[in-house]
Amino acid sequence: MNTAKRILVLAGLVTAGFSAVFLLPETPPMHDTRLARHLPEAFGEWRGTPVEVSQQELKVLAKDTTFERYSFEQRYDSTALPVEVSIVFSGKDLNNSIHRPETCLKTQGWDFARMRFLTLPQAAAGGPLPVKEILYKRTRLDANGKPAIAPNGSQLEDWQLIYYTFIGHTTITPGHYGRTFADIRDRVVGGFDQTWAYVTFSARVIGKYEDQGFDLKGANAMNVEETGRYLEDFIGKLTPLILAPPPEETSSVATTR
Repeated sequence: MNTAKRILVLAGLVTAGFSAVFLLPETPPMHDTRLARHLPEAFGEWRGTPVEVSQQELKVLAKDTTFERYSFEQRYDSTALPVEVSIVFSGKDLNNSIHRPETCLKTQGWDFARMRFLTLPQAAAGGPLPVKEILYKRTRLDANGKPAIAPNGSQLEDWQLIYYTFIGHTTITPGHYGRTFADIRDRVVGGFDQTWAYVTFSARVIGKYEDQGFDLKGANAMNVEETGRYLEDFIGKLTPLILAPPPEETSSVATTR
């Protein structure tokens, strides 16, 4: 191929490349999550205190990730179990700014004792709220970095229960695949992308300390099932305050996977 023909071929490829740019679809608009950007400082019998996000969490997330985290306690009962609520809002880098809580829990040394999907009735703006429940534990270490020993002679373990779910513009789902499907569907059918947030509700399982030989002196030592019902009651009161109704132009699809 002589020089003149090479120049003509190169010019044709460049022209075709620029033409293809105009044929590509425009960047779809972003629709915001239905979840409020801020938690209430107080509601009903509950009052909240801001909680700082750990450096371990910040290291694994994109810089434009935003957080909202509060520990809620009952105003008139100092012995009542506190509930921690955490919201993480995705940034532009969706893959690194929002993920399942299991990722952070593993890096913090927690072991999972039970995981399952649940649907809480009448918790999402008058409708059901699909969540994932995780029961997890961690051996407590003493000042020398060795496992602490409980009164019954076993290694001292801290237990917690967490419920979480992802909330987009149209969909609420606690599952990674449900979130992926919603993104594909809304971009293809609805013509938009959406900002996601995930919200977690967690509390200590106090009854597990009693099982390890501690004398809790009349404290409300709830077991796992009782702690779950306690969290569900809290969620049913808070969620209507921070979750907007589904958009009128689309149907809200709640999935559990």
